[in-house]
Amino acid sequence: MKVRVKLLSPAGDMPKSFDPFGEAEMDLAAGTTLADIMGRIDLPKEESYTSLVDGQPVVPEDRAGHALHDGDEITLLPAIQGG
Repeated sequence: MKVRVKLLSPAGDMPKSFDPFGEAEMDLAAGTTLADIMGRIDLPKEESYTSLVDGQPVVPEDRAGHALHDGDEITLLPAIQGG
């Protein structure tokens, strides 16, 4: 199955396989979860990321059980910090 991943405002350099605009199309096996794909992307471990699948938020504790489907669009963005 194919999914599209959008990485918004990544901390540090853009991970490999992403274009300069922060997008990548990925071929995944059936049953792949959101947690699986986030583990494959080289994201800084010290950063917290918000995740959306087809525009709907998926909280961190639900990522391991959230199976992806062909054509899903995943958006990842780091938590906004400041004061």
